[in-house]
Amino acid sequence: MREGIIIKGVGGFYDVLVDGNIISCRARGRFRKDGIIPMVGDKVKINSEKQYIEEILPRKNQLIRPTVANIDFLGIVLAVEEPEPDFYLIDKMIISAEMNNIEPIIIINKIDLGSPEKIKSIREIYEKTKYPIVSISCKEKKGLDKLNEVIKGGIVAFAGQSGVGKSSIINLLCPEKEIEIGKLSDKIKRGKHTTRHAELLCLDNGGMVVDTPGFSMMIINTLEAEDLQLYYSEFKPYIQQCRFNGCVHYHEPGCRVKEAVETGDIPKERYDRYIKIYTELKENRRDVW
Repeated sequence: MREGIIIKGVGGFYDVLVDGNIISCRARGRFRKDGIIPMVGDKVKINSEKQYIEEILPRKNQLIRPTVANIDFLGIVLAVEEPEPDFYLIDKMIISAEMNNIEPIIIINKIDLGSPEKIKSIREIYEKTKYPIVSISCKEKKGLDKLNEVIKGGIVAFAGQSGVGKSSIINLLCPEKEIEIGKLSDKIKRGKHTTRHAELLCLDNGGMVVDTPGFSMMIINTLEAEDLQLYYSEFKPYIQQCRFNGCVHYHEPGCRVKEAVETGDIPKERYDRYIKIYTELKENRRDVW
């Protein structure tokens, strides 16, 4: 048997990339019996002569929307302008990526539209997280070399608000692949999804990109409110220094995280959104009971 990776699946047929060649395969019936559906991104073993997928190797992660597996990087795209950044959505995407063992990358697009001061202020919100931050302009083709360097050798998916330029980024990373780009509405400044299914595209840097409409919202409702702090990397240096064990950095006295917010070592905007998400998670749990 030969090993490969599923790069596309349509109508029960799966394109499997094996040693640089694409082999169209069907999945064995036992997968259906076991309730297993092959996914784009799955590493598989195939019988190349009979063109069947024989085995799906263990997944690093699997996402439902889009339906992909084994993602290494989530490129969280925001625009300096048009549309205005939705930092609450961005923070939820970061949390969801961490929950799924995916490394977040903050991508600031449309730097040609924003002032240096605004770009700097956005970067400062996330610099303490230690996640890679890449500033780009798809229009002027700036910053793509840096982005290629960050995602080298991995599988990357892009997420963000409609209209921030996800399809434009994929188009520039894969110039040989023509992607219809939804035009921004003059009225509401929002783009339209144009890709109908997930597919892996190969990059020159040895990595792959998920060609997909992206993620409009990340589901984190399964997260316990008390565990939310674990997905804020800028909190980690302070968590063990709080006065009380089990401090959730809300009302407790002697909280080192809150002190770090007061001194500016943790951006207040990030902390305020942490409290909002924490409160929502607590309320969701209360509704369940």
